Amino acid sequence: MPTIDKLKNIKHGAFISEFQPGSSVHKEITAPMIGAFAGKDIAGANMALGLAYLTRPFVMIDASHKHDFDQFLFFISGDPNNFVEFDAEVELTLDGKVNSITYASWVYIPKGLMHCPLNVKRVGKPIIFMDGRLTKEASVGPGFKGSK
Repeated sequence: MPTIDKLKNIKHGAFISEFQPGSSVHKEITAPMIGAFAGKDIAGANMALGLAYLTRPFVMIDASHKHDFDQFLFFISGDPNNFVEFDAEVELTLDGKVNSITYASWVYIPKGLMHCPLNVKRVGKPIIFMDGRLTKEASVGPGFKGSK
C-alpha cells in the first residue's frame, strides 16, 4: 500500500474521485488512510483533506510552521454511533499557546498563523483526525509547498 503522499485516487469523470487506501508516514497510524488531493484529483479543486484513524499516542508534527492558505483540523470520536464521545487528549500549539483538546472539536488555522507542535498525548478510545486545507496542493506540513 503506498504512503498517502504517493497515493493516486481514481477519477470518475470531471467532478468525482474515488478514494484509494494509503498508509501513513507515521508508523503509529496503522489503519489505512484516505485523502482528497485537491487539483491532483479533480481539476480546479482548491481543497485537500486527509483522514486518519488514531489509536495510540505520538507526536504527529514536532515543528512550528505556517501556511499561505487556511487549514482546518477535526478531532472526533472513532465511534460511528457517537462522534462526540471523545476519550483522548491532543496538544496543539496555536500562535505560541499550547491548547489541550479533550473533546470532539474542529480548529480553524488561518493562513499565516504559526501552529504546531501537534502531539496526540493520550488515546483512551480511537479518534478520527481530519486535516483539511484550502489549497490546490495535495500535502501540507513543514517542508511542503505553501509551508514556512
